[in-house]
Amino acid sequence: MKKMVYAPGCALLCYKPHLAEKLGKVIAELYGDVDLQQICCFDRPALDEGTHIITPCSTCVRQYEQNYPQCTTEFFLKTLLQSESFPFPDYGGIRMTIQDTCAARTQPEHQETVRRLLERMNIELLEPEKTGARAKCCGQVFYGKLPNEKVAALMRSRADEMPVEDVVVYCASCIMSMTVGGKKPRYLLDLLFGEPTKMADAGIEPWNGKLLAFRRMQKTE
Repeated sequence: MKKMVYAPGCALLCYKPHLAEKLGKVIAELYGDVDLQQICCFDRPALDEGTHIITPCSTCVRQYEQNYPQCTTEFFLKTLLQSESFPFPDYGGIRMTIQDTCAARTQPEHQETVRRLLERMNIELLEPEKTGARAKCCGQVFYGKLPNEKVAALMRSRADEMPVEDVVVYCASCIMSMTVGGKKPRYLLDLLFGEPTKMADAGIEPWNGKLLAFRRMQKTE
């Protein structure tokens, strides 16, 4: 039998571990018990040839497909979109906009999946001018390359381009950047499970420090 692993992604595990667990239960209902893979995809976890990797993260999909050609990778949000049993909440036609994560720019199927999930939740999407394949980075990619003040300015600049206050994001780091930018981020998995989007470590340094500490811990365990 093919080995299957669930890789929530380090950002989701840092943001809301219980949300990663909720999604894991949905995966287990579909596939049975699967192993949990917590090491960051950028740290090249050891995976057996033929392993099937299940993840909700666009960045993880890209990294696993590039670095593990001997394995298969499943973008679980696409699988969830086809579900007839998942209790999709109804948001009553509320208007939101969207920030596409950098990794999804070259993955139109991921962009389409996210938008169809929003449709299933009765969310009206008002696209920003630069979106999808043309979306601008939220600013997070510049952390460590520019002073934090300039990173924050980039985050505010991108947030200012959003046509409404509620901004759908599907990368946990985008939660931080939209918060810094003064908008109201709505994380896709929070929307799916009916939870509010609220990040305790929403500052640039606290959030990135938390991510780094988590990655270091997983590598040493």
